[in-house]
Amino acid sequence: MRNVNGLLGAAALAVLVGSPALAAEATFGFSGWSVGYLPTAIAIDRLNEMGHDITAVELGGNSNQLQAAATGDVDITALAQIMDAIDQGLDFRFFQAANSNEFLMVSRAEYPDCASLDGKLVGIQSVSSFVGQLAIQWFAAECPGAKPNLTVIEGSENRLAALLANQLDASPVDLQDWTMLDREKPGAFVVSGDYTKTIPILRAAFAASQGFIAENPDLIRDWIKVHLDVYAEIYENPQVLVDKGKELLGEIDPDVLPAIVDAFVKASVWPVDGGLSDESVNQTIAFFNNDGEAFANIKSADDVVDRTALDEVLAAR
Repeated sequence: MRNVNGLLGAAALAVLVGSPALAAEATFGFSGWSVGYLPTAIAIDRLNEMGHDITAVELGGNSNQLQAAATGDVDITALAQIMDAIDQGLDFRFFQAANSNEFLMVSRAEYPDCASLDGKLVGIQSVSSFVGQLAIQWFAAECPGAKPNLTVIEGSENRLAALLANQLDASPVDLQDWTMLDREKPGAFVVSGDYTKTIPILRAAFAASQGFIAENPDLIRDWIKVHLDVYAEIYENPQVLVDKGKELLGEIDPDVLPAIVDAFVKASVWPVDGGLSDESVNQTIAFFNNDGEAFANIKSADDVVDRTALDEVLAAR
């Protein structure tokens, strides 16, 4: 899964930030706008209204995000797999969880559980991908005797189409795709494995260099506080997220968006306590440790997390 050659010796992050009155500037690098990141879109709007100057940059895949963090092209990232680079010496630490695992194993209705998928066609992105590892590790933990036929189909949209065309028996999908699948063919598919509960690892977590965190506590504290406020508001009034989704996610049918948002809200993927408990972080470390290449230096949450600002914000709430 790891492809972070050349990260050692990369330039350290450097950015001028301060309190809102000083018009702090920072670049946030992430994969791209999705339902999972809509709270951050709202939070960035509010941070900028406070006087900060936060720029969001859509970078696509993991390798682009890792490289941008390593070269200092971004100041804050949300990539959980930044642990790959931390293990190789990149001076980053998580300071707040963004969202937990939003994936499910979805199967044709006649295959309602793990064991029933023995010998069946299960679509994955690749063996080493996040989606592939969700399936592989789930089968190993829940029904080691089952031997599914793991079938590589790249692209979540292609796996969704294959499910709808009855060319697959099951596949890990996110809450968005599950909502659309169930809407397209009600009752034809079931959730055979709810990874939001059984594998509640960090899907995304905000991270910055230790120097950035230590030198710019006001920005980090504001980032955390505003995100926690947005998370709490969303659970009280999901329409806030629907409205932002209509603004940013034009590819999603606006009539379907409320149902998708509702699925994310019901799964409670955004942590109102900021996440980063030792348990959740250690579960995340263990998940990525089992992907075929174990960490050499990361042993526990202390190796990847700086909770200083988060604990300060929580204590003041």
